[in-house]
Amino acid sequence: MSVPEHESPAVESYVRLQVLGMHLRAHGFTIHHVAGGLVVRNMTSSARSRCGARGVSGDTITCRPREEDEGRYWYFTSWRQPIAEAERITDALVMIKGYLGAPG
Repeated sequence: MSVPEHESPAVESYVRLQVLGMHLRAHGFTIHHVAGGLVVRNMTSSARSRCGARGVSGDTITCRPREEDEGRYWYFTSWRQPIAEAERITDALVMIKGYLGAPG
């Protein structure tokens, strides 16, 4: 998905987060769009986050160009760790499901 010359990086990021959000919702996540990001929550009571907490686990995911990858758009965690290239939705889903404690 390439960005037309007349569209801004903010629009490109928004569109890519919308696509990711649709996929996450289809996998049972609750999503909420916020300025510049996508809040993703695993609402299952058996969820266990990386921190070990039980209950709701979640993160705010962003999308932006990654300089180390020739400016391709990537999804990032709230702590700025890369998740996957935005073109690789399945990889992003697997990573997000893994760190938010969702079953495979």
